[in-house]
Amino acid sequence: MSAVSNPKRTPVFRLLTIASSGIGSFILGIWGLKLGLGSGFAGISADMMVAIMAALCALAASVAAMSFFAGVDESADFVFNETHFDKLTGLLARPAMVGKIAEAACATSRTGEPMFLIDIDIDRFKHINDAIGYSHGDELIRAFTKRLQGCVPARALIGRIGAGEFAVLLPDHQIQGTLESMVERLIDEMMEPYELSSHQQSVGLSVGIVAMPKDGVDPVLLLRRSNLALQNARASGVGNWSVFDSEMGRVADYRQWVESELHTAFERGDFDLHYQPQLDLPTGRIVGYEALIRWNHPERGMIPPMEFIQIAEETGMINPIGEWVLRKACSDARHLPEDCFVAVNISPVQFMTKDFVGIVRDTMRATGIKPSRLELEVTETAMMQDRDRAAAILKELADMGISVAVDDFGTGYSNLSYLIDFSFGKLKIDRSFVSRIDTDSSSGAVVSTIVGLSRALGVSIIAEGVETENQATLLRAAGCEVVQGYLFGRPAPLKFSAGDGYATDEVRRVANLH
Repeated sequence: MSAVSNPKRTPVFRLLTIASSGIGSFILGIWGLKLGLGSGFAGISADMMVAIMAALCALAASVAAMSFFAGVDESADFVFNETHFDKLTGLLARPAMVGKIAEAACATSRTGEPMFLIDIDIDRFKHINDAIGYSHGDELIRAFTKRLQGCVPARALIGRIGAGEFAVLLPDHQIQGTLESMVERLIDEMMEPYELSSHQQSVGLSVGIVAMPKDGVDPVLLLRRSNLALQNARASGVGNWSVFDSEMGRVADYRQWVESELHTAFERGDFDLHYQPQLDLPTGRIVGYEALIRWNHPERGMIPPMEFIQIAEETGMINPIGEWVLRKACSDARHLPEDCFVAVNISPVQFMTKDFVGIVRDTMRATGIKPSRLELEVTETAMMQDRDRAAAILKELADMGISVAVDDFGTGYSNLSYLIDFSFGKLKIDRSFVSRIDTDSSSGAVVSTIVGLSRALGVSIIAEGVETENQATLLRAAGCEVVQGYLFGRPAPLKFSAGDGYATDEVRRVANLH
């Protein structure tokens, strides 16, 4: 082993250390004999012995000094290599890569020659590592590194900046052909299966690219921007690549602001519920209201749910927010007519929390709402995260008398076997089918099929996103008689008055047309 990879040092260092220790021990031995035998020893005078010991002390000191400086030198080399090179692959480690990016940025600022930073990430590497084991994961990384070195120009700088993430610094003059063709070829070659000792492993890749000096010269900022481009590529599917543009930075900054503001907004009481009526077409009567969360920020105004719900799920804030929504909706339902229910959307993250049923039970007990007046809307995706657990949760809710609606039906999980295994009381036709029902015969056929399926299963049906009278007419003709959409009312705060809960004159007029 070399000194830089073995903290036990080289043979030279060990020889110097042993020599200095041995000479020191020899001096101590002679000093002990002098003390024990008096002023002379073996015919050598005391002065001579002192001189000999002084000489030996000087020799020991010089050897010890050599040993010390050799150790310092080797320690410096060891620390340098430990911090600058990745142990597994031998590539530049992240700190060293940051330094190389800084050097490249300075050079390109002087010369004007473009330099590209290519961020390459193995999709879902943690899941792969967990599935095949860390030893095979290390083997995969080594094989990936070897192939990557063969796919990029010989003088390109490569660094490993994450568990399954690599960075390549590439000057423009080293690219053969166009950047686009080079990256496409790189992705194709790197996604070919890898022969490991135990099996063949396939991987997916996402690639983000920044150009220097156009996209900046700060190495930390460049890495952040290349990662933003990488995330944008990943959102487009496996094996994609993306070049950074300024809009990605604005989106990331806004996302960061939302993430940092969510907790404050919750504590400050920025959130409110708006309610959208659900109408029975034959009678023109409002049968329920869907509770929809709204965020009214004191400085930025109304922030749409699509801009913060996913972030709340990723950060864990969805649990306190979701509990608040459930409690407020159940409390507000007490002001609705007795024959009206309130529908509450349940996040997939919230649905799979440890004691979701207990939270629902406690909320109902605290607000005094009857189970028949609460409906929970759960997406297919939420139910398919853990089928066995989802089935148990749905059964408990059904036993409590709470209706569960399958939200956005037809857009999620394609295997309909869950309709047999799960306990639910309603299917909700997604707005994507409703919006095209009067222009696309296929959408009309899908709607008719879903209505027929609901009847066969003995569950209710509702359509959302109804915006025109023609859509309402076609839905009723297909057998869907309960609807929701802008045609019958936009989401609005609930007004606690005796007349609320019944359709307005305008809603009755529109409904009676059908």
